[in-house]
Amino acid sequence: MYCNLACTLPDRESKEQTADVDASYGSCFFQDHVTDVILNVLEDVHIIVNQVCVMSSRLDTGIAFVNEVMGGSLPTQNRVERNGQLDPISIGPLDTTDQIKTGVCDISAPRCQSTDQHLHLAKVHSSDFPTGPTSDPMKHCTVCMDDRQTSEETRDVRLHSVHQEETEEDSLYEAIVSDCKECLSLNSDEKELKGEGKEKSRDESEKLKHGLVTVGLADQSGGASFSESPRVCYITAPCEVANVMTCEVVDGLSSLMVSGSEELVSSVLRISNFSDIKCPFPLSIAVPFRVSYRGNYREITVKVVDLEKRVSYVTPTCTKGFYGGERGSFAVVRVYSLGVFAVLSRLRMESFTVPKVGLSLKLSVDSRICLDYLPGSFAVPVVAQVMVQPVDAAILSSLKSKNDSYHAALTSTPLLYIIHPSKLKLRRPFTLILPCPSISRRDDTDRPIPVPGNLSYQQIRVDSASVKSPKDCKEQLALLGWTENHWKVLDKVSVRNLQNGLVSFELSESYERLIVLRIQSSVKSSYLTSFVEELEEAVKIFSVTTVVHHERLDPSSVVVATLTSRDLSWELSELQALDYCGPPEPSSKISMREGQQLLLMFSGNITCSAILSKSCNQGTDSHLITFHNQRRNRLYLRLKEVDPFGNYSSPHYKGVASLFRVTKGHLVWNGDTVALSKDCPLEEPVCRLPLTLPKSARTIFRPVSANILQHSEPDPLSDELLSWLCDELTEDDAALLAMSLSLRRSAVQIARLRAPHSLSQQAFRILTAWKRGLPSTSSKCSMLAHCLTRSGRPDLARELLLREAADKK
Repeated sequence: MYCNLACTLPDRESKEQTADVDASYGSCFFQDHVTDVILNVLEDVHIIVNQVCVMSSRLDTGIAFVNEVMGGSLPTQNRVERNGQLDPISIGPLDTTDQIKTGVCDISAPRCQSTDQHLHLAKVHSSDFPTGPTSDPMKHCTVCMDDRQTSEETRDVRLHSVHQEETEEDSLYEAIVSDCKECLSLNSDEKELKGEGKEKSRDESEKLKHGLVTVGLADQSGGASFSESPRVCYITAPCEVANVMTCEVVDGLSSLMVSGSEELVSSVLRISNFSDIKCPFPLSIAVPFRVSYRGNYREITVKVVDLEKRVSYVTPTCTKGFYGGERGSFAVVRVYSLGVFAVLSRLRMESFTVPKVGLSLKLSVDSRICLDYLPGSFAVPVVAQVMVQPVDAAILSSLKSKNDSYHAALTSTPLLYIIHPSKLKLRRPFTLILPCPSISRRDDTDRPIPVPGNLSYQQIRVDSASVKSPKDCKEQLALLGWTENHWKVLDKVSVRNLQNGLVSFELSESYERLIVLRIQSSVKSSYLTSFVEELEEAVKIFSVTTVVHHERLDPSSVVVATLTSRDLSWELSELQALDYCGPPEPSSKISMREGQQLLLMFSGNITCSAILSKSCNQGTDSHLITFHNQRRNRLYLRLKEVDPFGNYSSPHYKGVASLFRVTKGHLVWNGDTVALSKDCPLEEPVCRLPLTLPKSARTIFRPVSANILQHSEPDPLSDELLSWLCDELTEDDAALLAMSLSLRRSAVQIARLRAPHSLSQQAFRILTAWKRGLPSTSSKCSMLAHCLTRSGRPDLARELLLREAADKK
């Protein structure tokens, strides 16, 4: 519902009430109440509409100028067609006054010189106010603001209304006010939507005019198909150029992409052109990134390393965008060369020009930091740069706990990096104001200290003689500056205390770095310089914990992760959600810098068999894991045992994972990864983690080597044949035969004991025992015949063979 609100309002200070109230309508008090409500609403509406009209006219003027410069309005073929109709957003310039259409509701208030105005509500009939819940009161009401006349009759209020209840009339006027606000909100939403649509249409039309397309590039290093791989960056270029671009994720180079206070916040990408088509530079590249810690002291930049290893930093044109069907954080840059790209978070560098007339500047990163240059500080206008490195109080406490000589340091200002032209010297001193909060201490002398005890709530009073009063300890300020590659205490510079924890001082020389320390007592200069040196390194060092977790269903698959100590609990819960769990327990805290690497080595009965491909940030072939403060630092490995028969007394295979620190100086750029130099010395490991792998039940497969022979023929040396032979033997023949059969003496003795009175029975038992000891496949009859021949009875041997042949027949 649109309303024509091109109107002016009456003077609200004129509160003359002349009312001719119909008895059926209500009291004069109710009329005044309704009049004030409508006047308030109309005044707000009038202000909003006037502002919208001014903005619309300026927008129309700008769009008309752009169309005139481009040679006319947008071509018809570039218009967006929706539901068979041309979209008004893409047809021409946005005209707000044309979009606000005149509806049934007409609210007007023409401007007049007279302050006497009256409210005229005319021609409101009972049929014009339907009582249904879906009726629109604004379609049945006409509200006009006319000039007041001096006569009493023309200043009367003429009101015609139906005889309704007072509650229905209240709801009617509330609906009128809400509809007016709804009308304005719809109108403003439509303007914003059309403005965004028109801007998007202009961008697309500009791209089409120059033949540019935006293409999402997928990672080509993993070997996956183009349709399955996620898009890792987006490039805007001519169609024939965008189709020949390739992108590879080379996170193995991440340690070489950061230096100083820089922090990596995206994947490391290598963008190249695999064809002979010449790229029409500049190209627009959008790289997605994710920042975990945002602050006013840091900024986003893109680091580019070209094919000749030249490094450059590009400031993004924007850090938010709509790519791949979703809105997110994208660093959009215009580049003039291809190579390796990475999005970094670094200290915000603020540049400013110091004219000859001087300059007084408050930094945007911290408005408490001020620089005041007097007129004539430099002979010519110069460009200076400033960076601010905040110092956390926890870092100061950590340094003081490590060295007792640093206990006098209370607080400090941020580290200030100032870059002035080296060839120009300061002609006049300049003033700096830095925040350096003071420690608010209370005099605890003679104050009872409550100590909760097991028996009662005791009160212990501190002896005033053993406690030094804070009044006796006067705080001092020490200024240190970086000159000639070392820190120096500037004793000759006077540092003054200001209100709200600020300090100020004047410098007549340029220093690259400055810091002010608030100390409790006098400290040697050597202690102060060493303290600032350690402080400068401590702000770049992070406390890290290393964990090695096994997959719950596959213990041989492990993940090695370096986690910041402040996010340890959250990271461990995330690993548990991915079905990874311990043991072992996390290691102790390790101090690491951004981009520093750890070399993983295994010992004992466990070694690494493969690096799994699902690692998200590591692309090296060796067991190197790189730490980045705002990235996931995980290395996925598969372990196996060295000796399957080792650790026989334990149900697990046992080993140790040792982590060694690797300095950046021993890393070599090797294609898409980094490699350790051959002369890299390994120091003592920073931590050792015990590893275990469960033993699995082994199945031993033994081939069957025994041959089973089935004999259907009867035994040739039967008991009947042995009985005949025993009857033919004498006592001497039986003794000689037992000796030739090579039987044990115990077997012969047993046979004689079982049949002491029968010689034939003794001989039969001896031959039966000899027969059982022979293999089933041996020729027993021929062997027995040979033994008879050796014992002096060849005749019995010949007869035995004849009887055997007869039995076979």
